[in-house]
Amino acid sequence: MKPQIPGRRMAPRRQFVKWVTFGMASSILGGRLWQRELLAYCEPVDGQPNGVFKVRLSDYPELSQPFGSVRLGLNPVDSFPEGNFYPILINRDDAGNFHVLDCECRHQSCVVPPFSMSSFNIECPCHGSQYWIDGSVLQGPTTMALGAYPFEFDGNDHLTIHIPCWAFSVSARIASGGAAARLQIDFYANPNTTYEVSFRQRTTDPWSIASFATTPSGPANQTSLLGSDSNVSVYVPRPTPAGFYAVGMKLGEV
Repeated sequence: MKPQIPGRRMAPRRQFVKWVTFGMASSILGGRLWQRELLAYCEPVDGQPNGVFKVRLSDYPELSQPFGSVRLGLNPVDSFPEGNFYPILINRDDAGNFHVLDCECRHQSCVVPPFSMSSFNIECPCHGSQYWIDGSVLQGPTTMALGAYPFEFDGNDHLTIHIPCWAFSVSARIASGGAAARLQIDFYANPNTTYEVSFRQRTTDPWSIASFATTPSGPANQTSLLGSDSNVSVYVPRPTPAGFYAVGMKLGEV
């Protein structure tokens, strides 16, 4: 019988308090997420890079203790994602090992919650399938374990996680017909997904959030954009003659 551990307070649903950007605008390749109706689980296309992001463990106190669990996502969730992306679970077992799991239940694709320290399982709210901390099956109707994502742990405070089909294509050019010295960045914005633009002048500099406009001559007073299943363009003032820009999807507890 597994030991009982006191429960913890769950983060409010849709509380987007942590953020991360991944991929440089000059080097991101890849395509859109496969539709669930065509493929239950996203399969990477040959040559397509993974979406890569880093999670700072100290931002999530739950992960400092055995059986801690955090659910992170790009879209709000109900029984299913309110967008194209299922959230992920980051779990820590009683031996201190981390497990990064897909939140799509392998029975009928509902979103599973974080690991519960009161019931000692991950229980799907739709049909009652139960999984262990590492995603293995405890009880049906599911017959398959949760999907797992590759990651690296630096032994200190960071997980670097690789997720197929979270990469996206970005292109950039000098804007014409608008304010001087603006860079036009074009990308596909998934529905209900928040995007940010970051800038650094040198590769050794830290990233900083960049303000942008959504029209060539409009005020550059936005720092985030909510996608609506369309191709978009943002216009970024160029503070220096050279530098690096990145477009990232905002990740948070859901």
